[in-house]
Amino acid sequence: MKRLAALAFIWLCLSHAFAQESACPALQQAAFDNVVAHCAEQEAGVLCLGQATVSPVLRGPARTVALLNEPGDSISIADIDWLSISSEDKTWGAARALFPAYGGDNLEAWNAALMAFGNVALSLPEPAPQPSILADIKVTAAQGANLRALPNTDARVIAKLAVSRELKAIARLPGGGWLQIYATPELRGWISESVVSAPLERMPTLGAEADIAPLWLPWQRFDFRSGMDDAPCDGAPESGILLQTDEFAAPRRFIINGARLLLSGTAWLQAQVSSGMLVHVLDGRGWLSAPGGEAALSSGNFSSIALELADDGALIPAAPPTEPEAYRYHELSRLPIQALPYETRVSLDRYLIASPAPADGGSPLEGLEADAPCKFSAVSSGANIRSRPDPEAPIIAVMAYRESAEPIARGIGVDSRPWWKLADQIWVRVDATVSGGNCKDLPLLRAAN
Repeated sequence: MKRLAALAFIWLCLSHAFAQESACPALQQAAFDNVVAHCAEQEAGVLCLGQATVSPVLRGPARTVALLNEPGDSISIADIDWLSISSEDKTWGAARALFPAYGGDNLEAWNAALMAFGNVALSLPEPAPQPSILADIKVTAAQGANLRALPNTDARVIAKLAVSRELKAIARLPGGGWLQIYATPELRGWISESVVSAPLERMPTLGAEADIAPLWLPWQRFDFRSGMDDAPCDGAPESGILLQTDEFAAPRRFIINGARLLLSGTAWLQAQVSSGMLVHVLDGRGWLSAPGGEAALSSGNFSSIALELADDGALIPAAPPTEPEAYRYHELSRLPIQALPYETRVSLDRYLIASPAPADGGSPLEGLEADAPCKFSAVSSGANIRSRPDPEAPIIAVMAYRESAEPIARGIGVDSRPWWKLADQIWVRVDATVSGGNCKDLPLLRAAN
């Protein structure tokens, strides 16, 4: 309760600092540049300071406050009980953590990154002790195997596991015959030794009624709150956290404010009890679940979960996730993704600015009058949508064949070729399209940017 009271006090203090006029783009950019410059050699299991103010409180009897003063200062994430990041006069907090996280169905640990900035408070539960042995085994029975609640063939089947499914064994039933295993960090039970590959010969023993904690690594579970709608000036991002996994590895599993997130790629999150928790998938895919439902998120979409206060003061889901919808690209395009360890992008849901191809397979330009508003459609190879008129600029979406859009201007890009401008930071090169209507009267931007 003391920790929750302290968090509440810190949060009340932070709420008065959400819109510091001094924390504008240059100050924020300096914080993110510090992460890039001073945290380049950051190791997994460490929190690295980008810019003060970042205040972790360590675990242990003394609850010592660890001061992070200079960019690049670091601390072990396993020692952090809670973490507050704030914006104050002439400073703007930012810090990045790298940590291993279990992913996929084989419980292989891969690195993940969390970068918090602006006004954020995170609470980290005490990690459960790891089993002394995590032995790799595999389902060998051609018909698969049953994972059971108890070590006998009459016990309830928790899950059916396919042949070659990789598992982690942690103990053997006294007398043998059954193994206690993890299939995911939360899916655990008993399996017959006869249907899996042999584990280590010398394993600890556990009784049938043993209560085994979920297998979570530090920072795979956390609670947080953040500022919302608190960008200090035009061009600056709002407070929140960026969470990233390698998009090409198995999705990583997280529990955040009591909701479950399976992530392969990059997400941006914000949370307040009054506004709920927002999960934006910038790149890759995510699966967000809470009691009552699940939302499958693709690049360019977000979902929200209503939150309520639990008896202990923690935020917990009050409803299932909302249906995915397109996020506000122009606001999220300011996020400091350059300070993340894996290259990524802020994706655009193309149907914010483009229309689907006609259902009958015809051309969207068919029958378009010469004086109609200018309209173009993508050629058979598609048309890349970029953040600026530059063939080296990030691709934020791709228009498929015969999807169409109405440009607001034309411009000459850095490659000296003509480009369509659809909106601020949204461009398509003309030679990837065919057009119709009155395009000659569109404004011509001689030095497009």
